[in-house]
Amino acid sequence: MRKKIMSAITAHVEAEYPNEACGVVVQIGRAQEYLPCRNISDTPTESFTLAPDDYAAAEAQGEVLMLIHSHPDVVQLVPSEVDRIQCDHSGVEWGIMSWPDGDFCTLSPRGERELAGRRWVLGHADCWTLVMDYYRQEHGLALNNWSVDYEWWKDGKENRYDDNWQSEGFVEVPREDMRPGDMVMMQVSAPVTNHAAIYLGDNIILHHAFCNLSARVPYGKYYRDRTVRVVRRKELIDA
Repeated sequence: MRKKIMSAITAHVEAEYPNEACGVVVQIGRAQEYLPCRNISDTPTESFTLAPDDYAAAEAQGEVLMLIHSHPDVVQLVPSEVDRIQCDHSGVEWGIMSWPDGDFCTLSPRGERELAGRRWVLGHADCWTLVMDYYRQEHGLALNNWSVDYEWWKDGKENRYDDNWQSEGFVEVPREDMRPGDMVMMQVSAPVTNHAAIYLGDNIILHHAFCNLSARVPYGKYYRDRTVRVVRRKELIDA
């Protein structure tokens, strides 16, 4: 990182402390510049949300090379799994600076991640995001993101799966007709349907259980007893 850009990042991070600072490094012609952006998070001392119009304005000036944010008051500068996931989604490198220590590290997008072995991060790496990634990777099908970073199913007031599976292009199929690629919808320790898995065939499902690594596991009695329905994307009906 060029000294001029590092100096600009440091000054911005210091000025925003104790909030998280955020900005972007942009290639403008032959020069690279750091453009400070606004953090519009509701909890700016704990997280950042880069203002979309600031990012659009930066893109209008040149190619975004790196997204920058800070970690205030950390004992050691270690990127969180949320940082890594969001870096993956952004498609550009990330730079993180701790403050007041001033340490700096970078992350690169990991590309398509393996479906099994993912760490659990509610709202970012959970059962629905695994389902989304499966259909995109295996079938080129895009689903809307219904994951949120709170336990929406606990009081039964939200019903994100039952309310949205049909609008996502699924149709219900008989359990005895289940085949690879179908989604198995379940009710696990909740008053509403709150879990989804992909049936892989040979009595194996791919799923991401609460606070566990995503995994391929047998579709045994525990999951069968909690199955609400089995559904199939319309595009795969005659596949």
